Amino acid sequence: MKSVFLFLLLISGLCFASNVYIFNYDQVDLIYDVAVGDSIDTGYWVEQTLLALGDSVDSGTELPSNLGSYDVVFMMMGMYTC
Repeated sequence: MKSVFLFLLLISGLCFASNVYIFNYDQVDLIYDVAVGDSIDTGYWVEQTLLALGDSVDSGTELPSNLGSYDVVFMMMGMYTC
């Protein structure tokens, strides 16, 4: 998990104050997070980290037909579960 946040910090540093789109493909795949006290999807902490770093974030379950207005696109494809 620590490496994910370092990766996000690096990406955000390269795209300072960027316009980001988070594509949450699988909204059904939820996991209970004790820190939040509720179930979250795969893009929750990515979105929270980017917002804390000052980026503007849009997210949705549909991939926009025109991604030209976004600097970065994160594609969250779900979580691996056994």
